Amino acid sequence: MKNITEFISLLESGKHYFNIWVYSNKGHYCPFVTRSNMLRTSSLQEAIKNHLQIIVEINKNEIDNAFLLLPEVHMVVPIIFHGDKVLSITGCVTNWGAEL
Repeated sequence: MKNITEFISLLESGKHYFNIWVYSNKGHYCPFVTRSNMLRTSSLQEAIKNHLQIIVEINKNEIDNAFLLLPEVHMVVPIIFHGDKVLSITGCVTNWGAEL
């Protein structure tokens, strides 16, 4: 697990695009609608302010990376995410730079 501030810093320094999903209901997530003129991490910070569970899905060709952000406890947890549901929590990540 990692804290949200470190995670956002890594996203800002990376070159990968990502999708933001927010909790909808009954275990499902929906895409977070962003304004097209906002920076990617600005959209993420807006989602964090307004939602309790956020998923960041990193768009990388070689690996499907997804992370559950829990702002109420300032944690980021790696997960397996498919469609609009969290399938499982994958555990702790020790080398975050390699993941992003």
